[in-house]
Amino acid sequence: MTAKGEDRRIQRTRSALRRALVELMLEQGYEAITIQAIIDRANVGRSTFYAHYLDKYQLLRDNLSELGAMLTLHQQAALATQGGLAQGQFAFSLGMFDHAASHAQLYRALVGKPSGVVVQGEIQQILSELARNELRTVLAPAASAPLPLDVVVQYVVSAFMGLLVWWLEAGLPCTAAVIDTMFQRLTLPGVNALRVA
Repeated sequence: MTAKGEDRRIQRTRSALRRALVELMLEQGYEAITIQAIIDRANVGRSTFYAHYLDKYQLLRDNLSELGAMLTLHQQAALATQGGLAQGQFAFSLGMFDHAASHAQLYRALVGKPSGVVVQGEIQQILSELARNELRTVLAPAASAPLPLDVVVQYVVSAFMGLLVWWLEAGLPCTAAVIDTMFQRLTLPGVNALRVA
């Protein structure tokens, strides 16, 4: 088989495994899923699974790496066109709200639920990196900062996740753009108070 054919086969196998994981998370929650259930759903052998992933956690991280890459692209585009925090707006948030709205069933099954703790932790890690990248551009250097960057990142991401969970559990009572505006209005005054003079 040619390298191109092997690459396609690898992509198909990984796609089937990722899809199986998502379907099973919707049905039973992440913690309850076994490798056997994943390979049965994806219709692959155990050795095939282990040729691609060490465990279900690595498979989950592979799934979420696509989310991270998509949000990074969204953030870069928003920063280029809207200026991000320099213009008074977080660039990562609308992309995440949009993604959650378009995958609401999955997010509702995971975020804010005991069975979604691992997933929520991974999403928070992705968002923390995105928020950190934006905050570094407007906050004072560590030596003169009134608060450590990690504290500000934790505050922003925790506020975001709390609002995201509420929005999903409330059944998306407003659009992603509207909830994003609310997030910005609630969060930016605190961040603005810490800006570089």
